[in-house]
Amino acid sequence: MDFNQAYSSDQQAFRVAVRTWLEHNAPKGLRIPPDGRPLDEETQRTVKDFRRQLGAQGWLAPSWPREFGGGAMSPAFESIIMEEIQRIDLPSMGDNNRWIPAMMVWGTEEQKRRYITPALHGETITWQAFNEPDSGSDLAGVRTTAVLEGEVYRINGRKHYITGRFDPDYLWTLAVTDPERPRRLNLGMFMVDARLAGIRIETQRLLMGSERRVYLEDVVVPADCLVGLPFQGWEIAQTILESERGGYTLRGNEDETAASIERFLREERERS
Repeated sequence: MDFNQAYSSDQQAFRVAVRTWLEHNAPKGLRIPPDGRPLDEETQRTVKDFRRQLGAQGWLAPSWPREFGGGAMSPAFESIIMEEIQRIDLPSMGDNNRWIPAMMVWGTEEQKRRYITPALHGETITWQAFNEPDSGSDLAGVRTTAVLEGEVYRINGRKHYITGRFDPDYLWTLAVTDPERPRRLNLGMFMVDARLAGIRIETQRLLMGSERRVYLEDVVVPADCLVGLPFQGWEIAQTILESERGGYTLRGNEDETAASIERFLREERERS
């Protein structure tokens, strides 16, 4: 197998291991709509199972720390995994992780364990549901409301312009927590279980692909689904924008990567 000489011997060995594993485990013969429409249920199940296999060994989030479900790998090893996965005929695997850096900054330790670890293990899919039909991408114009009632919030509103091909497990969303406060200072950020009563998801076909729309009608969520303080939603959203522009990252080190390679190759020998 021919590799670029810029790769070290450890990196070349790792590429061989990754490629071999993918050849044996990656799903084949998937029905992937060419126009970007949502995947059918069977294809979703198949790809989600593959995501869990990747996540179990830290390959779904190679550069993230092990304590949160990542692989603690260096950028070079992360690139090898991404390059090898891109060689396979797979749909986008639904891993919208843009919310994770914000959760790392603003979430409690319990929230990090509850949401980040399952996401990096490939067990959950989260939609970023910010935009609304009347406000577009103007986050300050959000009209979805979240009213505190004792130990719960009651959420009502609509979220549009979502292009997820997989059905979500969670909705990372903004809502107005106090309509009397000034714009931008009246928003809260919530992680909402997408299976709760009152949530309806519709698919609007477009010329190319589709748009997913979320309707929230008297959705009752526990108060601990609020991330940060009730009026920090705008700040948290800006953290997401910063991470999208390369302002936040977590990296591992070569020692942890080398150890993971050694474990993988040893297990492969034992299986053969």
